[in-house]
Amino acid sequence: MPIEKLEEDLQKKDSPLTQRQHDKTVYDVWQSKEPEDVENGMWQDIKDKMFGTRLKAITIGGIVVFVIAFIAFVTVSFVYLQRGFFASERVTLAMEMPDNIGSNTLTEIKFTYYNHNRANLNDAQIVVKFGDYFIPAENQENFKRISDNQGIITIGTIKGNKKETIVLAGHFVGPVDSVEDVSGILRYIPDRTSTRYETEARGATTITSSPISIDVQAPSEIVSGNLIDIGVVVKNTSNDAISNLKLTIEAPKGFSIYDATPFPTNGKWLISTIAPQSEQVIHLRGGLNAPIGTAQLFKMEVGTQESGAEYVVYANEKYTPHIIGSPIVVKQGIDGKNDDVVYAGDRLKYIIKFINNSKVPLREVIVSVKFDSAVLDFSQLDLEDKGDYDADSKTIKWKASDIPKLRLLKPHESGKISFMIPVLAKLPVGNVNDYNFSVKTLVSIDSDDIPSELRENKTVLSNVLTKKIGAKVLLNSYIKYTDGMRPPKVGEKTKYTVTLTIDNINNDISDSMVTIPLPTHVKFLEGKDVQFNERTNEIKWVVGDIVHGAGITSDQIQTSFDVEIIPSVDQIDKSPLILQQQTLTAKDVFTSLQVKEISKPLTTSDIQNKQDENEDEGAVQP
Repeated sequence: MPIEKLEEDLQKKDSPLTQRQHDKTVYDVWQSKEPEDVENGMWQDIKDKMFGTRLKAITIGGIVVFVIAFIAFVTVSFVYLQRGFFASERVTLAMEMPDNIGSNTLTEIKFTYYNHNRANLNDAQIVVKFGDYFIPAENQENFKRISDNQGIITIGTIKGNKKETIVLAGHFVGPVDSVEDVSGILRYIPDRTSTRYETEARGATTITSSPISIDVQAPSEIVSGNLIDIGVVVKNTSNDAISNLKLTIEAPKGFSIYDATPFPTNGKWLISTIAPQSEQVIHLRGGLNAPIGTAQLFKMEVGTQESGAEYVVYANEKYTPHIIGSPIVVKQGIDGKNDDVVYAGDRLKYIIKFINNSKVPLREVIVSVKFDSAVLDFSQLDLEDKGDYDADSKTIKWKASDIPKLRLLKPHESGKISFMIPVLAKLPVGNVNDYNFSVKTLVSIDSDDIPSELRENKTVLSNVLTKKIGAKVLLNSYIKYTDGMRPPKVGEKTKYTVTLTIDNINNDISDSMVTIPLPTHVKFLEGKDVQFNERTNEIKWVVGDIVHGAGITSDQIQTSFDVEIIPSVDQIDKSPLILQQQTLTAKDVFTSLQVKEISKPLTTSDIQNKQDENEDEGAVQP
């Protein structure tokens, strides 16, 4: 090989000579240069990639920032423009009503609403809320009453930058010094939204005068249990007659009425008419059992309720007597009767207790009890401690000859007297006015040694006790053969008609219902006034209200239904049960207590249409 060619091959990097196998050393030119060149190339690639990534990140970040800024700009612009179009604080409602007014005076309540926005307000209405002393006038345009204490004034659309006033007329009716609060709530939906907004305004009026007033004439201090007289004066101070008034007296729990003029109807005194500048007085006599040192509250209210109209309060008053002790005390009670209700046929054992709390002895003491009742059986009066009964005055008197202790009742000495008298089992109901009976007894104590200041105030020398007679209700049932085997036979059908009757003697009752469970072997067929539950085999007869005198002064309440039995072999020579115990439940309107009456079970032997009374038609035949 020529020298020139060899030299040329040696100078080439990819020359075959340079590719020969040999030990590489640092003196190998290509080997010593290659790592540096490779390293520089790798760093260059990394730099290129990093530059590209950073450029890409900067580009994306710029886009994101631009989008966020754009959204913020749009949002701010929308809010700005929207607030310029509508803001809830730029809608106001104001009320104008008198601070003071006389009762039953027609007046106006003005509602002024102002829309300061460019947007219209749609479906606008004012919800008016008021109490018991404001009565909106009837037939007002755009006003509708939706409950006793609420109404709606319909407005419709309130245009932008519009101010308007609407009026609600009505009467403030109530007792003097009553305060009536009225509020109005403006509700609306602005244009371009579906959100309902509201704003509220309030006002109050004090009633300064009333055409009806109440005055109570009664002692400020009374002795527990002793008889007191209360006068209630209802006065018409106006120049017009007022009709259909009702006086209601809410007495303390321990108060019992002995007498009243006129007598109340269902706890209310009805006053047909009071002429202008006139009055009507209701006299009430009774006893109040309450702890010594307490103040008891009587609430009195006069209102009216025209036919088809709401109840309106004209006046109210409070009577708060203080309970004091007395140096001479007489009390009475009925043994075993802690509530205020007794029933027809009850045997009442009265116990009278007396005590001399004074510092002086009482000579020749007389204790008496006077009855005011048409429902006691005086023929069976039992004076266990002697005494004398006067049938004309219906009064029992005890003197020292009967009770030796009454000859001289020493200071702090006490004693008691007892007697027994039953309530009539058959109450004296002869017409529709015979109902709501009570047993009233007035016990008094007397002696010439009683201090004069006590003699002048007779209320501390007596004690009154009133017990209401609870409702007497009779529930009876009868069965009658109507079809099938007679007497009943195994495997054969026998049909009966069951009749239930209710007699309601002396009090009105409400929410009456009779529950009639049938034995499982008895099949219910039909009955128009009853409801049957097949799963429980139970019949319910919902009666509702039953007036007093049903079965005596008016028709008996009754219903009938049909049942069927198919006797099985285990009932041979037996009288299958047709009805289990029937139960009547109701509420006594007079006493406010629950009534429960149970009628006995009935079997096939209790049928009412036997041809031969000696024949046992109730026993099942083979």
